[in-house]
Amino acid sequence: MTLLEVAEAWERVAALAAPLPAEIVPLDAALGRVAAQDALSAVDLPPFDRSAMDGFAVRAADTSPPRGLVMAGELAAGDVASSALSPGSAIGITTGAALPEGADAVLRIEDAKVDGSRVTPVGPVAVGTSVRYRGEDVARGAVLAAAGSSLGVQHVTALASAGVGSVLVHRRPVVHILATGTELLELGAPPEPGRIHESNRLTIRLLAERAGAEVVMHPVVPDDAATTRAAVAAALDGDVLAVSGGVSVGPHDHVKPALEACGVREVFWRVRLKPGKPLWFGRVDATLVFGLPGNPLSTVACFLLFVGPALRRLQGEAAAAPPYVPARLTVPARPADGRTTLLTARLVHGEDGVLEATPTEGQGSHLTGALAASDGFVAIPHAAGELPAGARVQALLL
Repeated sequence: MTLLEVAEAWERVAALAAPLPAEIVPLDAALGRVAAQDALSAVDLPPFDRSAMDGFAVRAADTSPPRGLVMAGELAAGDVASSALSPGSAIGITTGAALPEGADAVLRIEDAKVDGSRVTPVGPVAVGTSVRYRGEDVARGAVLAAAGSSLGVQHVTALASAGVGSVLVHRRPVVHILATGTELLELGAPPEPGRIHESNRLTIRLLAERAGAEVVMHPVVPDDAATTRAAVAAALDGDVLAVSGGVSVGPHDHVKPALEACGVREVFWRVRLKPGKPLWFGRVDATLVFGLPGNPLSTVACFLLFVGPALRRLQGEAAAAPPYVPARLTVPARPADGRTTLLTARLVHGEDGVLEATPTEGQGSHLTGALAASDGFVAIPHAAGELPAGARVQALLL
């Protein structure tokens, strides 16, 4: 069977990862969500003409030439003047307070002489001095976060200031996770002969939650055809199903037949990738299904390259793709078995700011120790041959 190139495999996944329907969420729950429509300011900012300084609200014409002005009261932030400012008078005002009707400038406190109930400018004040006009920052209806934007702190802050209490965002995908294998032990269980501790469900859950998904965990499924079919059927009511293990061709690999029995259409199986060659991808109705290899490094690699970006696309990030970053090899490296090879590597910024990638000593999809000693993967294209130290490559950060 011909192996699918990594880029083509991603294109097939991306083509089916359409944005999920929209929902309204409170603004305080919107961080990291993707706007389903333009988020607009509900008010003008500032919402009224206000003082930019502590001082005195005045008529500019009354300060040229400078003359004594009668103090007619005081305004603090939050106050509203009960009457208009009369000619020849001034009103004490604090930063942020609304400018009274009739005033067109603010005389800074350091530019005034105060003598009892009279205020005298030390010099003329121009119209608009120390005034922040209504709408000069943001006009009502202005776009503060465009549709498709991932809402960051800057967007949330601006929207909160603009009187917005909720936003329309794409729904979070619901991911069901299960793992297959009679040999698998639960987290922290006592060791048993011939059995290993299962870690992939936890890994997938953490990565999926980091990608913004909601997660439903399922029990480990023993290597039994009927049990596997039942488990798969029960896990197909979300947006994504991620199955760890059982997608190869051994006599105890029951996942692919179970998926077929449940109506899941295969889109591709096997990718020119190491680790991660047995990756399986399909769809039933609107549910995307990923059959991930059972080895931990394969699971992580396939999630970073395919599942994670698909989850971001489901949430409305139209440009989401495998999150490669540029890096530079510190030692020679080559692909293995004619496949694009992801090498676990230490990734440290060099003096010029470029990530320097040093592959770990041990390499292999089963080597969790190498994973623990790494910061991510460095990708060596399948046709690259041996790349020298200093070669520019792509990396995936953990």
